[in-house]
Amino acid sequence: MRVLAAYPTADAAYLVASRLESAGIEVEVRDESIVSLNWMYALAVGGVKLAVREEDYDDAVAILNEPEVEPGVLTCPYCGSAEVSVRPLSPAGGVLLATGVPTPFRAQVADCRACGRSHTIAAHPGRAEGGAG
Repeated sequence: MRVLAAYPTADAAYLVASRLESAGIEVEVRDESIVSLNWMYALAVGGVKLAVREEDYDDAVAILNEPEVEPGVLTCPYCGSAEVSVRPLSPAGGVLLATGVPTPFRAQVADCRACGRSHTIAAHPGRAEGGAG
């Protein structure tokens, strides 16, 4: 096993470990107990370490170097930030949507908290335009 990375807390290490394990890479977490026992030992032992098999090392590095924004996450078309929130529906629109009544909404407005600009997004992104939903 080869050490891939070290983290100051076990929580941070397990978060990355779960990402690697979901990609089918076997991960070993080292020094979790000593760092959890006394956080001041983290610097002495080099933190909580993640180790992977030698043959998985390059794949694991590639996964860790992937951008944090996953496909399907709403991003701002102007600045690329993922700090985007969709404006809530009106109470009437929410009731129609929750009850399954076909809604006339074609688009919703999303606001970017990073650059302050707004843009429209499809109200029903999984539904083909003009087709039955």
